[in-house]
Amino acid sequence: MEIMKKSERNEDAVSPVIGVMLMLVVTVIIAAIVSGFAGGMSDNQNMAPTAAIQCSITKTDADNAVLTLKHMSGDSLDTGDLRFYIDYFDSSDNPVQKRTQGVSTAGFTNSQGDSVSATVPYLTDVKVGGDVGDSEVNFGQFLWNPGQILTTGNAEGFHAVTDLYPADIEIGDIICIRLVDTNSQKTVFDKDVRVQ
Repeated sequence: MEIMKKSERNEDAVSPVIGVMLMLVVTVIIAAIVSGFAGGMSDNQNMAPTAAIQCSITKTDADNAVLTLKHMSGDSLDTGDLRFYIDYFDSSDNPVQKRTQGVSTAGFTNSQGDSVSATVPYLTDVKVGGDVGDSEVNFGQFLWNPGQILTTGNAEGFHAVTDLYPADIEIGDIICIRLVDTNSQKTVFDKDVRVQ
């Protein structure tokens, strides 16, 4: 009978040990899940590209204004993944926002003297091998690399991107230019630009 009592005691001791071990395993699993979320392991958002960009708006006369953007450094930007947001106040001080991913516009002249259309802002880098109006320099069709310049080219291009006519702006006016990466929905460039 004593043997029976000893085995009963041993069986009683196994049950609490298994219970404690199961609680520890569950605690470790919960801690790993919480740590994964807190550490961003489960984060599946795309990273936004980074770039240093200079932007200017130049009003050359009453009938012409040009928006120019120069990629100074950073990641190459796929223009097919960039969206422009243009913010300003109209003549009645009402806020206006224009959103575009490039606009096809007529009124350009290529290096051969032909009238052409282009998707503005277009790439001005002749090393790419394209001329204004060629598809490889149209916005949305190329990688924008450091050192390269985008431009609206003329008054028609400026109006297509900003919805503003050059006659509607004055030197000193401020227009907010923002570029957003559509993959990550994060801002790549955001600046209040003073018309020069």
